Amino acid sequence: MSTVFTKVRHTLRRWLKGPHADLGFRPQPDFYYLASFPKSGNTWVRFLLANLLAGRELELQGFGRYVPDSHIKGDLAYMADPTTPFNQMRPRFVKTHLYYRPIFRRAIYIVRDGRDAMTSFYHWRNRRSGKPVSLREIIVGETYWGRWSDHVLGWLNSGCELLVVKYEDLYADTAGQLRRILDFCHLHASEEQIAAAVAASSFERMRAKEKAAQGAETPLFVRKGGSGDWRNLFSPADEDLFWQYHRAGMIAAGYGDRVS
Repeated sequence: MSTVFTKVRHTLRRWLKGPHADLGFRPQPDFYYLASFPKSGNTWVRFLLANLLAGRELELQGFGRYVPDSHIKGDLAYMADPTTPFNQMRPRFVKTHLYYRPIFRRAIYIVRDGRDAMTSFYHWRNRRSGKPVSLREIIVGETYWGRWSDHVLGWLNSGCELLVVKYEDLYADTAGQLRRILDFCHLHASEEQIAAAVAASSFERMRAKEKAAQGAETPLFVRKGGSGDWRNLFSPADEDLFWQYHRAGMIAAGYGDRVS
């Protein structure tokens, strides 16, 4: 019920203040959006780019000054501050989990096997929130972010200037996928610079930074990475339900159809 009220509130805000009032910022022609359904590798790509653009290994609090997360209030302040590194660079990168809308002109869309994305989202949400959700609610789209396949299909069929990066490819060849992103954005970096950014953005480094900043008792955003963890959570009934709702998204994203 609270999700319904949240969506109604956001709808009213858009109606009163304009169709893009919920963004919290004014889109610019040079923006590249790092877009994804939650827990699909977006934060990882953000760390990779921020470390590369900074030319050094950043602390946890420094990433938003280079590649802001549009869902974090403090990062929106960085976007509005003309003195931040973000506003000194061209092009600029902005992280978002929103569904596609025509105002997004170009984007890097990070997609992950929907079962793994949902598994990671399930663990993150239920460790951080006082209002736990069931896996079924996530599969059928009864959370704030809606249905995974709708998000994927909306972006893949958007017609905007789009580079698709699969999480599994990023995991297997991080440097190669970062190079693809840079080429797409017409940015140059040496192999040494790319290797340094990859090393600075490893899961081990990111987890260590979170622990140092938040304390060992706080549930971490960076959990474990990798692929196939859904097998430790999904029951056969859960998987049947997943394919009922998300077959089209899985096919469109290149993961194929379920073998009957």
